[in-house]
Amino acid sequence: MSKKLQDIKSENQINDINLKAHKKSHLEGEILKEKQHKLYKKHTPINEVRDLKSSSEKHFIYVRGENFHPPKHLGNLLKIGFFGFLIILLVNTVNVYYTTKRIEKNISSEAYQGYSLLMDAGKSASKTQFDNASEAFKKAIKNFDEVKTELWFLSTDKSYYSTQNNIGSSVKALIVGGEHFTLAGSYFLEALEEFNKIPLYFVSKNNNPTGTGPSLTDTLRDGLNKTNFAIEEINLASQELATVKESNLPGEIAPRVSAVKSQVQSVADTLNATASHFPALLKLLGDQSPHRYLILLQNNNEIRPSGGFIGSYAIIDVDKGIIKTTSIHDVYDIDGSYKQVIEPPDYMKKFTGNWRFRDSNYSADFPTTAAKAKWFLSKEGGPTVDTVIAINQGLLQGMLDITGPIQVGNFGKLNSENYNLLLSYVIEGKIWGPVDPKHILKVFIPAFQKEIMKEENISKVGSNLYKAIQQKHVMMYSADAEIEGFFDSLGVSGRMYQNKPDEDYLSVINFSAGGTKSDLFMEENILHDTYIDKSGNLTDEVTIKRKHQWTDAVYSQWKKILQSYGFSEMPDYLIDILGRGRNKNLIKIYVPEGSILLNSTDPNLSLEYDKDVKKSYFFTTMEVTAGKTAYLRLKYRLPFLLDLNNAAANYKLIADKQPGSRGSIFTKTVHTDPEIENLSVYPKEARINSATEIIYPTNLVYDRYFSGIWKK
Repeated sequence: MSKKLQDIKSENQINDINLKAHKKSHLEGEILKEKQHKLYKKHTPINEVRDLKSSSEKHFIYVRGENFHPPKHLGNLLKIGFFGFLIILLVNTVNVYYTTKRIEKNISSEAYQGYSLLMDAGKSASKTQFDNASEAFKKAIKNFDEVKTELWFLSTDKSYYSTQNNIGSSVKALIVGGEHFTLAGSYFLEALEEFNKIPLYFVSKNNNPTGTGPSLTDTLRDGLNKTNFAIEEINLASQELATVKESNLPGEIAPRVSAVKSQVQSVADTLNATASHFPALLKLLGDQSPHRYLILLQNNNEIRPSGGFIGSYAIIDVDKGIIKTTSIHDVYDIDGSYKQVIEPPDYMKKFTGNWRFRDSNYSADFPTTAAKAKWFLSKEGGPTVDTVIAINQGLLQGMLDITGPIQVGNFGKLNSENYNLLLSYVIEGKIWGPVDPKHILKVFIPAFQKEIMKEENISKVGSNLYKAIQQKHVMMYSADAEIEGFFDSLGVSGRMYQNKPDEDYLSVINFSAGGTKSDLFMEENILHDTYIDKSGNLTDEVTIKRKHQWTDAVYSQWKKILQSYGFSEMPDYLIDILGRGRNKNLIKIYVPEGSILLNSTDPNLSLEYDKDVKKSYFFTTMEVTAGKTAYLRLKYRLPFLLDLNNAAANYKLIADKQPGSRGSIFTKTVHTDPEIENLSVYPKEARINSATEIIYPTNLVYDRYFSGIWKK
C-alpha cells in the first residue's frame, strides 16, 4: 500500500526516483520535487489522504472506487513489459558499471596526482609545488562533483556503486584527505617561513639588542602555532585516508594509494614529534626565564673520552634569545682555588690522585661527562648552570674558513691555517704573562663572535654545525628531561649507543695522559675481524695500530709561521708540548657485555665494567714516540650465537666513534666456515673477497654500522 501512495508523500521525504522515461509537461500540474529531473502531480479533489508511513497518529479515510476488470490481453503485455524492463535494466547496469569504472579511474588518478605533487612539495617545501598540488585536487573535486550529478539516481542505492560503501566513499576520502593535506602543507610552509627567520633574528637581535621588532621567542612561537594548525589538518587527512579501501580502486592506483597512506601517516608522525620539542627550544632560548650555559672548550689535540682536554670554559646567559653575558675562564683558576681532595675513578689513578673539573670529561657518554662537569663547577665554587655544551677546538678551523682571518688586538690575525699553532704557542709558552696566560682567548673570542654572527654567514655556519654534530665535535646536555629528549632527537646528546643482546659493539676510547698535544699527529688504524663457525659461535679479534707522525718538517713549518709574527725562539719543552712529545694513552675498548677474553699481545690488558654506561671494556695503556708505531691485539668470544640451524641469521656490528676524534681508519672483516653461505651484506661499500670472507674498509669520522645475513 505504501508503494502505491509513494507519489503523494510529503515533499521533504520523497526519495530520488529515476523518471527519465516519464517526462511530463509543467502545464499538467504543480512541481512536487526538483533534483535532477522534475516530477509533477495532477490536482485532485481528495484532500484527506495522509502519509501512511507517518510516525504521528494515523487517521484513515477509506475512498471506495468502482470495481476494475483488466482486459484479457493485459497479462501478456505485463509479461512483455516485465522482461523488457529487465533487459533495459541490464543494459543500463552494464552502462553504469563501465561509466563508473571510467570515472573511478579518472578521479583516483587525479587524486593520486595531487598526493604525488604534495609529496614533492613536502620534500622541497616549495610554495609552487603546493599550489600545483592544490590545483590537482581542485580538478579531482570538480570531476567528483560531476560524477555525483551524473549518477544522482544511485545516491541512496546500497549496491556496488553506492557512495556509502565503495568507490564513492574511497574517492571522496582521497579527495577530502587531500584537501586537509594541502591545508597542512600551506600552514607548514608559513611555519617554515617563521623558522627560517630565527637564525637571522638571532644574529640581528644579538648584534643590536635594543632594536625593534618581535623577540626571537615570539617569532618561534608564531611558527609553533602554525605548525599546530598544520598538525590538525594532517591528522584529519590521515583519518580520512584510513577509511580508503584500496580494493575499491583501480588495480594500477591501489598500491600507490597504499604508499600514500603510509607516507601521510609518516609526515603526521614527524610533525607531531617535531612540535613536541618546541617547548624545549623555547626554554633553551630563555623564553620564560634566563637560561645559563656552561661551554666546555675542549682541545682535542689532547684527546679525552668526550672530546679533548678542558683548558677553558665559558658561561653564557641567554634571555629571550638575546645573549646577555659571556665570560671566559681558565680552568686552572677554579681548580686551583679548590683545596679538598676528590678521589678519581680507578683507571684515572694512573696519572692523578686528585680529581678536578679539568678532568671531568672522563666518560665517552656525554650525558655522564656533562653531569659530572656541572657538579664539579658548582662544587668548586662556580655558578649553577642549566645546559652543558662541549665544543672541540677542531670545529674552529671550519668556522675560520667562513669568517676569514680574525684580527686579535695588536697581536695579528688568526686564520684556519695558523690558529692552532699560534694559540697553543701563546698559551703554553705563557707569552702574554704567567698570571693570565689565556688572555689571548678573551681577546680572540669576542672578535670571532662578531665576525661569525654576520648575516651573510648564517647558512654556512648552520652547515658546519650540522657536520660537527654528526662527527661529535659538538654535544649538548641538560638535566631537564624535556630538553634532553630534544637533544636526543637532534642526535647531539653524545649518548653512547646501547647495543642489544644479539648485537656486536665496538668503541675504542683514548685518554691522553702525557700532557702533550701530540694527538694532532696520531694516526690510528683499527681492524675488527669476526670469525663465525658452523655452530654459530662468534669470536672477535681487534688490532689497534697507532702511529706518531710528527717530523722535523713540521718543526720547520712552525718556525716560518712564528717568525712572521716576531717569535724567533721555540724551546724544546714547548715543541714537545705542542706535538713532538711522547703520546701516552689510556685506552678503553668497549665490547658487548659478557665477552670473554681469549688472548692478547698485552699481558697487562684487563677486562673491566663501566657501571655508568653498563658496558664491558678492555683496559690498558699505549705509548708511542715521534716517528714510531705501537700495536695492540686482543681476541675475545662474544656472549651470543648466530642461529644457523632453522633460518638465516643476522650479524650486526655498531662501531661507535669517539667524540673529538678526527676519525680512525677502520676495517671490518667477517670470516666464515665454508659451510656457511652469505645472503646479503650492508652497506653496499662492503665487498665479498671470497666465499668465506667479506671486508668493509671505511673510517670512524662518523659512527658506522655493518650487517650481514648468513645461513648454512
